[in-house]
This record gives sequence, structure tokens and C-alpha cells, in this order.
Amino acid sequence: MLNNIFKEIRNRLFDFSGKSAGAGNLPETHIRAALEWFKISLLPEGGSAALYSLMKHSFTPGYPLAAASWIPLLTRIRQFYPEVFTQVFGDREIDRELVKWVLLTQRRDGTFPAGYGDFMNQAPKVFNNGLIIQGLLDYYNESGTSELVDASCKSADWLLRVQSPDGSWRQFTDNQLSSNTLTAAALLRLAAITNNESYKQAGIRNIEFALELQSPKGYFRGNGFDTYGKSYTLTIAYAIAGILEASVLEGNRNWQQAAANGLIPVLNSVGANGFLVGKLDEDFNSISNYSCLPGNCLLAITGFKLSSLTGNQDYKIKAALLTDYVKKHQMVSKEAGVSGGISGSWPISGSYCSYEIPSWGVRYFTEAVMMQDSLH
Repeated sequence: MLNNIFKEIRNRLFDFSGKSAGAGNLPETHIRAALEWFKISLLPEGGSAALYSLMKHSFTPGYPLAAASWIPLLTRIRQFYPEVFTQVFGDREIDRELVKWVLLTQRRDGTFPAGYGDFMNQAPKVFNNGLIIQGLLDYYNESGTSELVDASCKSADWLLRVQSPDGSWRQFTDNQLSSNTLTAAALLRLAAITNNESYKQAGIRNIEFALELQSPKGYFRGNGFDTYGKSYTLTIAYAIAGILEASVLEGNRNWQQAAANGLIPVLNSVGANGFLVGKLDEDFNSISNYSCLPGNCLLAITGFKLSSLTGNQDYKIKAALLTDYVKKHQMVSKEAGVSGGISGSWPISGSYCSYEIPSWGVRYFTEAVMMQDSLH
């Protein structure tokens, strides 16, 4: 039955059987298509949707994390691809609109909601608050608006209240013992702006805790959404990306090397055509027959960054393979909410965001394409 559903959706999605954007197109072509998809995901009441369901043919309600993560990327697209931005948004200050909407979702205790819909009555998550802080601080760097720092501090104060003495976050999280490092990096960024030593020490403690979870083979244990033996490549990438960002912020070469040690075995699993299995265990093995496309993209971003930091071209080559693989699967369709999108899995029946187009996947894809273009 699932095979029949997959065939029906596939026939409906593509103008021609198997048609996709293609890896050989200009970067601007992929960026424009992704930006058009994001524009369609914007909601009349403000904000942007978490994802598009291929089964329900509709977008979800607004999702603060999705909106916040797009803010810095939109600013960079306007700066480096001004013609593309203007073609899609004209002179609309969409990043500013998103900032205002995200701030409206913050609660009295300083937290931002973890899901979508009823923002005032849902539990927060450590991961979401960290990434929202990242988006707000990026826009602060552009605008100098002190309100963004104030909002970030309120969220950070909550993060410190729920942090365990060993540096981990065990509350308000999905077993993300090592993949909350992007939140730690957000605290380090905020500390640099505010000179708040408490934020800095909280960030350092979490990075050091995550490093204790790294196996001799490089795998960061406890990075997933559950306690099973395999994790999605996306959550593996979260752990590595956060440690790498923290290493740059603190100038810590040991942290950079730990991030590289975690990334290299994953990149060694990338096929010649750019395919990477969607889940990996602690030995970097898997029996998955699908790829987690957002995971590919964030791993590619991390690979490009490491290549720039170290001069090692091997990172760049593997990152380009991952990016080109996803380029081939950027959707082309007459259906609103589909064209320009990046599905959670390929084939779309894979277990990560099955039959869905998550906003963060399109966002990571766009950044990977931009980084590949800049390092060409």
C-alpha cells in the first residue's frame, strides 16, 4: 500500500516522471526555487510554516524555530544574491517581519515555544530556544536593535535555570545530550555581546560535556531523538556543527579537531553519487535505504566550513557531493507548496519526515548551495 501511495504522490509532484531541479543548474536557480518555496510557506497571520505535508496537501501553522532560522539566511541572500532576492521579495523586508513575529511568540518566562499552533500553552525545548537565539543575534548584528539582545538574554536565563550541573540539558529535550551544542554556541555568542560570564561558562560546560560523549571512533553518543542505537544524520550533524561553531568562537583547536573527528567517518560513508544513508549507528554503519536530505545539507555546510578553516580539500569534495545529491532532488512541481522544496527523506517514504517538506531542510539546502558557490 505504501508503494502505491508513493507512486501516486510522485506522479502528482513532478511535471514529468522523476523530474527535479538538477545538480547542473546554476546556484541562483536552486536558491531562487528554494526562496519561492519559502515565500509560499509564509502565513497571513505572520511567521512561516514548519513544513508542508504531501499527504494532506497543506502547510502546518507557524513555527518560531523555522522562522528564526531563515532570518540570517534571508539577510545573506539579499547581500550576495540581490537579484534573486528582489525577484522573489522585491523590496519587502521579510527578515524584519519574521523577527517581529518571532518576538511575539516569546513567553513571560523567557522561553520560545517548541512547536506550532497554541504558542502560549506548549512546553519549550532547549534546542529550539538556542537556535532562535542564534537567529535573533544574527539580525542584531545587522540592525543593532537592543530589543533582540534583551529577548535573547531572557531565553538564555531560562536555559541556565534548566541546565544540569554537569553542563548537560536533561529537561525539555529529546535525548539530545550531545546535539544541544548549537544552543551552547548560542550562549557563547551572547556572552561575547553582553560580557556575561555566566552565559560563557554555561556554553563551555555543555561543549565539554558533549566531548565526553564522543567515542574513540568519533561518534557523539546521545545525539538523537530517542535512545535507540541509530541516529539520523541530521542530529549527528547538530552535535558536530555546534562544537565546530563553538571552537571558532572560543579559538579552541581541540574542539575543532573533535568536530573533525566526528565528521570524517560520516563523510567516508558518502557514496560516489553523493548518497548517504539516513541513519548511522555508533560504528557509522547502517542498513537504511533512504537518505535524510536535511542531514546531508547540514553535514555539507559543516564540511565546507571545516575546509575553509583547515584548507583540507577533502572536506570540500565530500560536502559538494552531498550538496549535488540534494540538488538533484529539489522538487519541481505545479503544486503550490511543493516546487522548490526539499523532502525530509529520499525516497520520500523514508522515516525522517516521511512525505513531508520541512522548512529547515529547504533552509539548510539553500545555505549549502550558497557555500558551495562561494568556495567554487
